[in-house]
Amino acid sequence: MRFSMRYLIPPVLLVSAVLGFMAMKATRPEAPPVEEEQRRWPISVLPVNFEQLNPSIRLFGQIDTEALTSVRARSAGDIAQVLVQAGDFVEQGALLVVMDPLDAQAERDQKFAEHEDLLAQRTQRLAQYEADKRLVVQERELLNLAERQLERNRQLAQSNRVSTRDVEIAEQALRQQRLALVQRELAVEQHPSRLQQLNAAIQRAESQLQIAERNLTATQLSAPESGRVVDVQVAQGDRVTANATLVSLVIPERIELVATLPLRYVSRARDQLAQQVSVPAIAYVDGEIYEFALDRFSAQTDRSASIAGFFRLTSGDATQLPLGRFVEANMILPLAESSIWIPTSALYGRDRVYRVEDDRLVAVQITLVGEYEKNGTPGFLVMSDQLSADDQLLASRLPQAVQGLAVEIVDQFTVGSDL
Repeated sequence: MRFSMRYLIPPVLLVSAVLGFMAMKATRPEAPPVEEEQRRWPISVLPVNFEQLNPSIRLFGQIDTEALTSVRARSAGDIAQVLVQAGDFVEQGALLVVMDPLDAQAERDQKFAEHEDLLAQRTQRLAQYEADKRLVVQERELLNLAERQLERNRQLAQSNRVSTRDVEIAEQALRQQRLALVQRELAVEQHPSRLQQLNAAIQRAESQLQIAERNLTATQLSAPESGRVVDVQVAQGDRVTANATLVSLVIPERIELVATLPLRYVSRARDQLAQQVSVPAIAYVDGEIYEFALDRFSAQTDRSASIAGFFRLTSGDATQLPLGRFVEANMILPLAESSIWIPTSALYGRDRVYRVEDDRLVAVQITLVGEYEKNGTPGFLVMSDQLSADDQLLASRLPQAVQGLAVEIVDQFTVGSDL
């Protein structure tokens, strides 16, 4: 008995220990649950403020003109001198190209000779007319003599004092005299039409002579207006044909900025033009400020939902604007309704901003009015009926910005800050 009790003690102790451990674990106090803290993104906010501001549109265009002035050769000839180069600025009347006048001089001399010949023909025609009038009187007298001679021969033939042959000769002479009188009278009657033909020919010759003299003068080609030489297409010694282009000029007053405008802004700009209100555009070219004004629109749109606008130059040194230069300009749109200025970092896509409510982001649809630079800070003007004064807008750039994102306001956006 003593032996069995000795072997039962260890199992009893082990069971007691296990039961005690289980009782203690069952009665221990429970630890409070650990809550996982959600991450909040630090942001800067901007209060909503409605203002009356003029929006602007960034345009990308090209300096161009639809009215290049071409200096052309009026007649064929050889180039004797070329006095300008591409890029030169020339005043009105400045000599550009000198042509050998030999060909033009020969043509002028030929036209002058033809004109003088026609003048001589007209003088001869007038003298012939006066002679024809006098000869008509003589021809009529000769006709009377021929008629009397025929009558005399007929009377003598009845008394057999002349032969029948003499009568026939007298009749033939009378017919010939009548024909001569008719021809002379016809010459007198045709005089006005012949003189008119000569006068018309003289007038044509005078016109051709004037053209030949102008072509001779045009062997020295000058600038028709003050402008800049765009292209010189000939060199000394070249042979050119009539109407060949020698030099191309651009007139500064005709230089334009051709830029594409999104269609959503076209109607407002067109309304301003209809009301004769200027729509300006400002561009910086090589550090210089140039001002343009919208003049007209293209007659057709392109596939990118835009239309070309033509802006005439209103301020700036046009002589320094190179054709074909691509420039960036800001077109100032007319004053719209009250709008909200936001920095570029606050705009998501083209139609969305985020309002901060209870430390979370709420997406708001907006209408983009245009661009506006405020105190050197680029931004946009937007409109939305879902925003009211003093609403807080997300001004930071968050790549993870979505509806309901938890945020923490750590700063107020100030104009001029770099976000």
